[in-house]
Parts: sequence; C-alpha cells; structure tokens
Amino acid sequence: MKPVILNISLRRPEAASYRVFVGSGLLKQMPAILKKMKFANRYVIITDDVVKKIYGNDLKTMLEKAGLKTDIISFHPGERSKNEETKKRLDHAMLAKKCGRDSLIIALGGGVVGDMAGFVAATYMRSIPYIQVPTSFLAMVDSSLGGKVGVDTPYGKNLIGAFWHPEAVIADTGCLAGLPREQLVNGLMEAVKIFLTYDAKYFQLVLKNWKKILRKDRNLLQKIIARAMELKIGVIVRDEHDLNERMVVNWGHTVGHAMEHLSNYTLLHGYGVALGILVESKIAQLVGVLSEKDFNTVRNAMKLFGIDEKEITGYNPEKVVQSTVIDKKNRDGEIKYVLLEKIGKVRKTQGKFSHDIGAKIVMQALKYFKTQ
Repeated sequence: MKPVILNISLRRPEAASYRVFVGSGLLKQMPAILKKMKFANRYVIITDDVVKKIYGNDLKTMLEKAGLKTDIISFHPGERSKNEETKKRLDHAMLAKKCGRDSLIIALGGGVVGDMAGFVAATYMRSIPYIQVPTSFLAMVDSSLGGKVGVDTPYGKNLIGAFWHPEAVIADTGCLAGLPREQLVNGLMEAVKIFLTYDAKYFQLVLKNWKKILRKDRNLLQKIIARAMELKIGVIVRDEHDLNERMVVNWGHTVGHAMEHLSNYTLLHGYGVALGILVESKIAQLVGVLSEKDFNTVRNAMKLFGIDEKEITGYNPEKVVQSTVIDKKNRDGEIKYVLLEKIGKVRKTQGKFSHDIGAKIVMQALKYFKTQ
C-alpha cells in the first residue's frame, strides 16, 4: 500500500504549512526525506529509553551514514516523565552538546516523547524546528498533529506548554507490527473518538472490522490512521489555537484527563479517553441531546475492545468533578462539555461547540455506572 501524504495549511500568514506522511517503511526513508527538506545542519533525536533501543540507535546510525550529523538524547519512558524536570534535563543535555539554532529535533516515540521534544523545540534558544516521528498508534492519530506541546503538573495534564508546529510528521505504520494489544487499543480509542464526532461511516468501518484491527491488518490500520489524521487536520486548520471547534477533538478528555490524574497516570491515556467517552456520552443523553440508542451503540463499541465501564466506579465522583474544574475548555468557572448529538456529529449552538454543564449532571452521569 502506497504511503499517504496529507497537507496542513495553516491560515495565519506567518505560519508555515507542512506535510504528513503515513505509510510503512518510512523510517528507512528518513535520510532522503531530511536531505530533501534541508531543515538543518545538525539533528538531535529525542526519545525515551525503550524506543531508543528499538529504533533510535538504528536511526542515528542511518542518518550518520548518510552524512547527517546526529546526536541522541533519551529519558525514562512514561507519562510520569512528562514534567518540567525532564524538560530541564533535555534542555541542559542539548546545551552541553553545544546544539545551536541550526539544529533540528527529531521527536521519535509516543505521545510523551512528542510533547516533550516539541516543547523543548518551542523554547530552546527561543525556538528551533522539529519533526514528529510517532511510533505508537496513539501518537500517530493524536499528539503528533496540531502543534500542542507541553508538560503535566501536579494540578493536571498539559497545563504548561505551547503551540509549536513541526516541520513534518512522518508516521511509519510498520512500527505498529510489534505493538501489544493494549497499546493498539490505547491509540485506537483516539481514532474512534474522532470518528464518533465527525465520521459515522468510518466508525461503522471500525465496528465491522474490529477483529481485523486487533489482528493488526496493515492496510486497514493505515486507512484508519490516515482518515483520523485527515479529520484532525481539518479541525486544526479551522481552529488552530483551541478556541472553539478544536475542543471537539478533546471530547472524552475532560473526564478522561481527570481520571488519568487521579490514577497518578497509571491509567493509559486512550483508556482514560474511552472511559471519558462513556461518561460524556451519558451526559449528552441526560441533557436530552443524545438518544438512548446511540448511547448504547457507543457503550457496545467500547465493549468490543475490552473497555470495562466498571472501572468508572473506581473513581470518586466528587474528586472527578473537582479535577475537571481546571480543564482548558472551562470559562468563567463554568464546566463546559462537548455534547455528542448523534453518531458522527456533535451539538453546535450559536456557533459554539462546548456547552455549560452543571456539576450535578456530571455527578449523575458518573454515578449511573455504579448502578449497572
């Protein structure tokens, strides 16, 4: 199957457009891609310790053999490393290597790597270019796109960061071949989220082919990833800075992020989003926006991929609501939610995609799953 090439053309005059490559075997084409783009005189691969062993060292050797000066820096894997201290260590490591403004960062890894490396790029010497090279399903369909970079804090996820777009995104779907089932589902939930909110046809495609997806059918995965990326690109172009429509991309995240935070980030992001989708779909039903039939369709879809809704009952509803107060969609102290109207469409009222929902309704939705 030939690689898919997508284009992100931002509407701001000063913003550069860039391309997204999706296909198998793209890592081996990195030297040729970088030489053709001519972004920098020096390359710094930022990755985690696990991805460094699997892909990082080989990529460094490949780039060096092609005559591209390359360094590699890694950190401990996992969401718990996505913090200000890790960023400081990465900054200092680059300074120690005397990396200048003619350097380009290659963010090689999953979402944590992409967010960390992108944030370093956004601030190092007042910004240098970088490329996203996602190696996980989750990073390919979600965090590698859109230029959101940053770190977590004790107060919540992604609360310190920047908008800093990469020069390119290179998603090698061949990296998914050895992905454990849990990580496959972790990423698939982000694709399911965007299909539920924007593309009913592709949501049905996922339901119809769920067994093939779990068997990692290569062509099917590329098709799903490319479509999910294409949909997100459309949203990014229309609302780059997360002021209105882009909040739809975070459907399921208000509750999902709260649960991740309360779990001390032991709950995988995609699974947190899946639980958030269940709760936020129930919210939409409770306020009369979503039909019971469509709510049950969402619920049954989650069961196909092993999402256990009983996990919701393990979180104290009051603490979940308290953790959502600092969500980035909120304005003037009001808790705001994107509301699913039907499969493939969200509610839009007077041009707004997020809506004031009282804590009482959120509590009711959370407590609903205790009764099941």
